[in-house]
Amino acid sequence: MPDGSLAAPVPVPNITARAVLAVDLVTGATLTAVNPDMPFPPASTTKMLTALVVRQHATLDELVTIEPGDLVDEEIYAHVGLRPGDRVAVRDLLAGLLIPSGGDAARALARVVGARLDPGAADPRAAFVAEMNRVARRLGMRNTYFVNPDGRDAPGQRSTARDLAILGATLLKDPILAEVVARPVTTISVEGPNARDITLWSTNQLLGELGVHGIKTGTTAEDGENLVAVAWRGDHQVITVTLGSDEGERFNDVRALFDALDTHFRWVRLGRDGDHPDLEDQLAADGFRLMTNRTLLLTAGQADRLRYDLRLAPVGRSSPWAIQGEVVFHVGATEVLRLPVYRSGREAGDPSQP
Repeated sequence: MPDGSLAAPVPVPNITARAVLAVDLVTGATLTAVNPDMPFPPASTTKMLTALVVRQHATLDELVTIEPGDLVDEEIYAHVGLRPGDRVAVRDLLAGLLIPSGGDAARALARVVGARLDPGAADPRAAFVAEMNRVARRLGMRNTYFVNPDGRDAPGQRSTARDLAILGATLLKDPILAEVVARPVTTISVEGPNARDITLWSTNQLLGELGVHGIKTGTTAEDGENLVAVAWRGDHQVITVTLGSDEGERFNDVRALFDALDTHFRWVRLGRDGDHPDLEDQLAADGFRLMTNRTLLLTAGQADRLRYDLRLAPVGRSSPWAIQGEVVFHVGATEVLRLPVYRSGREAGDPSQP
């Protein structure tokens, strides 16, 4: 496992989802998995890729004029409540796309960007979807194919838990989109003959719970509920994908999943301001300190057996910023991390020390 981690995957708890994947985004470690490569209709998780393509080809402040063909059946599909003639900034349409999962926002963005991608296209949304599939291939989403930009059920449209984890992790690298998917509620402005503000509520009921700060829901009538979620564990992000949950159960499934992860794993912060204050006290008493830190992913049992050895240089080095030794962390006989030790306080030239 990368990054010095010793942790092994945990069995999936008893949940209704038919495909499950959890990945630590810092180490790349798979924390749990069941049917991660089984194809499922992605439903509105599709809109994550719609947002990424829009970000590549449109500016946030440009205005989009809504056309009748952008609208969706509001009795069936999630929507923002747009009307023909509305003028809405791309940044607000992205919020409408990702927060309440607006199909009307998806179709408007795909139309405008698709016409830019292929000015002669008879169907600009088809040009947009072609770009979605090109981007998916570049990202390494090997078992994914999109037919439309809003995720409505269509023959051939498919993805997997593994591919959606890749997609979600990519979205989080965009600071604009990462901030949008973390909002439980927001208000957008509409210009035009029916100028108004619209309040949007997130479909992700886990926001603010369990450290969750994104990402996207999706629902299909035949295949159940999907959820791509991301949560902080220490300074690591853990992304989970659950596909095919029973109706009304996706949030409970993810709660149970994180409960299992938190029972089995520990994200241990080592170094400065870390989870071993006794080490820092010992160093401070001798005039030394740690200036860096790292977080290790370990099982609960490994975390209980984590120990450290302090190895100082036999003769202090002359430069106050020179490394004076190191702390070696290990689980049993296995070394997992080394951190350098420096002199502290005025002796090291630290202006913050009296």
